[in-house]
Amino acid sequence: MAQRKPEEKVTVDQLLKLVNQLSPEEQGKLRHKLDESWSAEWRALIKEVDEQNKDTQPLSEEEIMAEVKAAREEMKA
Repeated sequence: MAQRKPEEKVTVDQLLKLVNQLSPEEQGKLRHKLDESWSAEWRALIKEVDEQNKDTQPLSEEEIMAEVKAAREEMKA
């Protein structure tokens, strides 16, 4: 059985050079596709966080300030 060659890795610099070779219209299409992908992932993350916290109550202003104060004190230590 023939051995498969390992796939050649593409660096970020190589990818950016290829993107720069695209026409402005093609770059716009790529940007749109990336935006759709990131947007979908962001919405999924928000949905997951909402589900995990559906039974929790929002913090009061006082609780938020206490958390901030505690974090500041911890950073000073």
